[in-house]
Amino acid sequence: MYDVIIIGAGASGLMAAAVAASKGARVALLEHKDDIGKKILATGNGRCNFTNTDMSVNKFHGSKALIKNGLSQFNYADTIRFFKELGIPAYDNAGYIYPNSRQAASVVAAFRMELMRLHVDVKTGINITDIKPADDRTGYCIQTDKGSFKSKRLIIACGLTASPKLGSDGSLFRQIEALGHHIQKPLPALCGFSCDGLNFKKITGVRCDATVASVIDGQMTEQNTGELQLADYGISGIPVFQISSLMSRALDKGQRVKVIIDFLPTFSDDELNGYIKDRSITTTDNRSLNEMLNGLLNNKLLLELIHKSGVSPDKKGRLLTDDDCKSLTRSIKHTAVSVKKPRGAEFAQVCTGGIYTKEIDVRTLESKIHPGLYFCGELLDVDGICGGYNLHWAWTSGYIAGEMQ
Repeated sequence: MYDVIIIGAGASGLMAAAVAASKGARVALLEHKDDIGKKILATGNGRCNFTNTDMSVNKFHGSKALIKNGLSQFNYADTIRFFKELGIPAYDNAGYIYPNSRQAASVVAAFRMELMRLHVDVKTGINITDIKPADDRTGYCIQTDKGSFKSKRLIIACGLTASPKLGSDGSLFRQIEALGHHIQKPLPALCGFSCDGLNFKKITGVRCDATVASVIDGQMTEQNTGELQLADYGISGIPVFQISSLMSRALDKGQRVKVIIDFLPTFSDDELNGYIKDRSITTTDNRSLNEMLNGLLNNKLLLELIHKSGVSPDKKGRLLTDDDCKSLTRSIKHTAVSVKKPRGAEFAQVCTGGIYTKEIDVRTLESKIHPGLYFCGELLDVDGICGGYNLHWAWTSGYIAGEMQ
């Protein structure tokens, strides 16, 4: 018999275990992978951007009530202080907070040592087969392939379906639904998208600074600027990740989604149009349009955008008309691609969706159906943009769930 059992040893589960045990609870942490913190090790390219000083509700999608209540109880300063107490001093890179070691492994090691210090019973390689309230309604019985466990309180921190090889595979959904809870369909977020509208096979591997704007059923919804990655299937990279959540939801609803790409955000339309005209006027030899604009963009991408403009890349640069210049400007700064589908959950950093918020007390994260049952982390209907926000939500929700004695 334990005071608290936590299912899932990802970021939120580790936080919940450390907090609950620090308050004197006898805690067991059950993880079906062979070790703890597997997804943490993959965050921030292995450097673990674990929070951000620019913390606000608008950095997240999902339940605003959950986000507001969570951030009011555990903010970025609390996160920095918590990790400092674990021996992880913060490195601030323009508001993006990393461990000073720049190693995600340091964070996992710190949790491992803290759980040992607090005598948390960590069990890995264990699979949950059933979860039921105790017959006397005083706790929970958890059946596993390695025996049964009982606890007064239960915290479920199993994640959704992003990066299933690292542990979040949806294998606990059936048991959660058997308890009477409902899960909004998990969809990939912080991911790339398959698109039509450019010959992506010809420009695969190209990276460039660009502004991307999502348009859903004709209405512009979000935009972001950063390093765009072009792949054989479509578009990826941080700016695409930042606008991914709403696009995944819209596609699942059958809405029309496209992305407008500005491949030269440092130029205004007038500036680019003027630049092309000036190059045409000063080009007195027989170089082609493609040769005349050499150096403006990656050559593979430039050639594709010239083709898309309708102007022949073989046309002599000095022969460009005003309409040609306008068409080239429009192609470079306003290319529209039709978004077909997100890449699968195995390529997503997080998922959007989760337990229906109306079934949860947004202040304590306790189930409204079963007293003593709590949810935290990605399993809740909250997902953040890139920049440490998803890990911050894990720490915040894990802290709240672990604190509720």
